[in-house]
Amino acid sequence: LRSGEQTGNLADVLKRYIAYVKLVIGVREKVVKALAYPAFLIVVGVAVVAFLLIYVMPTFAEIYGQSNKDLPLATKLLLQAVESVRRWLPWLIAGTVGFAAVSYQWARTPGGRAHLDRLSLRMPIIGGVLLKSQIIRLARTLSTVLAGGIPLITALQITGGAITNRVISRALANATDRVREGAGLAASLKQEGFLPQMTLEMIEVGESIGGLETMLQDVAEFHEGELDLRLSQLTTWIEPVLLLLMGIIVGGIVVIMYLPVFQIAGTV
Repeated sequence: LRSGEQTGNLADVLKRYIAYVKLVIGVREKVVKALAYPAFLIVVGVAVVAFLLIYVMPTFAEIYGQSNKDLPLATKLLLQAVESVRRWLPWLIAGTVGFAAVSYQWARTPGGRAHLDRLSLRMPIIGGVLLKSQIIRLARTLSTVLAGGIPLITALQITGGAITNRVISRALANATDRVREGAGLAASLKQEGFLPQMTLEMIEVGESIGGLETMLQDVAEFHEGELDLRLSQLTTWIEPVLLLLMGIIVGGIVVIMYLPVFQIAGTV
């Protein structure tokens, strides 16, 4: 808005800003949709396993206790584990709630937030998706602000405020300091090490030909294509893997519960 007022081009700046917001929201929705179903599968799987262990397994334990039969080792270990969990359940719940409350307060501190942001970027599979979304946000924001007539250093400072990941925001602030001292943008970003080599080369080309904002748009579109591919691969592979894992866990528990029955039937 400030750049539009200074250049007398407020209407065009607002149009670019609206387009930018739509694109950023679209990227965020893609990431959320890709991670929502796997998260739902994990929650359902944990709920099913908890139901089997807390409500179903004690019934079998009571039946087996009345039969006075020697149980298989796997069944004994599972029954002991369930009994231990039931005995310590109130303390486990209290400890979990306390740990969650302390973690929540810690995550709201600058140091805790930075640590979680760094950890999120290092997570397998998901970390790459989050990094791509942050790079897209960086490129889109910087391109939009530069197209509005804002100088590069001020545009970098504004862009840093739009980055939600503290690690990348701090890296961009360090790069901004180098640009202020006279270094090139691509060279400054390269020292931080979070951008791919091809992205740095595209930014360097944009600097050399005087079309940085256009090249940044190309960078954002390039990474959006990569993000779409990564998300499609993620949803294609993670769903059957989670379903298979849930089937193995639930099936294993059921088989272990029925082992004494199979043993009695074999004896008969």
